[in-house]
This record gives sequence, C-alpha cells and structure tokens, in this order.
Amino acid sequence: MTMIENSDRGITLNKSLAWTVACGLVGAGLWVGIQVATLRGETATLSQTINGLRADLTASEARQAALTSRVRANETALARQDERLSLILSTLNKIDNRLERMERLPIR
Repeated sequence: MTMIENSDRGITLNKSLAWTVACGLVGAGLWVGIQVATLRGETATLSQTINGLRADLTASEARQAALTSRVRANETALARQDERLSLILSTLNKIDNRLERMERLPIR
C-alpha cells in the first residue's frame, strides 16, 4: 500500500501521512513561535540590562569627573603650599646667612 499516489487529480496522500504532515507543521509552527517569544523576552531583558548599565556608566562618569576636579583642586592647593614652604625656606636661609655674618664680625 503506497502512501503517496500520483493520479489525474494530482498528488494524493494517505490519511495517516496527511495527519503526520499536518501535526509536524503545527508542531514546527508552535516550536518556532515559542522560540520567537523566548527571544523577544530575552531581548527585552537584555535591553533593560543595557539601559541600566548605561545609567550606571553615566553616574560613574559623573563621579569620576567630580573626583578629577577634587584632585585638581588638591593639586593646586599643594602646589601653593609648596611655594609658600619654599618661600619660608628661602627666608630662613637668608636669616641663617645673616646670623653667620654677624657671628664672623669682630665684637667691638
């Protein structure tokens, strides 16, 4: 008994083969639909995760900019303090030199 026949009316299928093909197509359609729905759900989840990471990145960049400005302010303050200490050292050296000259002078 053949399941597929070629006749004047075209190709005819046996009932069991027709049901098998129909169930296979329906099953394949359901499987593809489930896969597409799963991918859409995962895409939405990934999109939310990416948006969250972008927000975190923006906040991190803002914190980094704030820290950079604070570091620059501290560097500027330290440079000023170094300059003041250098001036104090210079003044102390001048005083030390004057004291040495005063010690070398004969006492009258």
